[in-house]
Amino acid sequence: RDSFPELCTPLPKSKISHIKICENTQQYIIDFLQNLLPPSDRKSIPDELRKTFIFNKIKPKHKKKVEKGKCFSARKRLHFGLGRIGNRNQMKYSDVLPLNQLWLQYMREMLNVESFTDISENSRNWENVNLQLIKADYHGAKISIDRSKCPSLVGVTGIVIQDTKNTFRVCGMDNIIRTIPKDVVKINVHLDDGVTLKVFGRELSIRPAERAVKKFKNSSIVML
Repeated sequence: RDSFPELCTPLPKSKISHIKICENTQQYIIDFLQNLLPPSDRKSIPDELRKTFIFNKIKPKHKKKVEKGKCFSARKRLHFGLGRIGNRNQMKYSDVLPLNQLWLQYMREMLNVESFTDISENSRNWENVNLQLIKADYHGAKISIDRSKCPSLVGVTGIVIQDTKNTFRVCGMDNIIRTIPKDVVKINVHLDDGVTLKVFGRELSIRPAERAVKKFKNSSIVML
């Protein structure tokens, strides 16, 4: 330390007066690179000097997980009786009549008719009517059993309050809720204006949500 007391002191002006100092450091670097690099790389010098380089690591922002609402398990739904419909004294026929009116309006929009009397077997849209009947949701429809492998079901009439994969549950005018298996019946669908359409229950043996998006093919009539 004592051997080099003047190591960090500035040089006297007499010794640096003949040395050229470049005040424009950026231009000095450009000139230096042009003298150093081959001609093929000199054109890209200005673009390379404009680039910025990040030396610090950027931590990605962690998205907050959205907490999903907790749903009841199947056991709890069964325990609390959710989705369960009794057979007597829980629902009256008069309670489901407004549901039938909503369903009729839904079918007018689905079939694109103002009156159901506009539906005809000779119409060009008859195939589309059949397709829409299969795809329709029957909650609120008034149906009756026209034919069945089970004779006791023939003549049963009511408004559909539950449409499952294999059954209809209907509320009759006597306020009794009955379960009708789809696979063994041919049903009458009662529309407004005195129009009745016939559908094989087997063609509707699909959950309503799946039936609405399923592609159906023409098939032969199933005999009961």
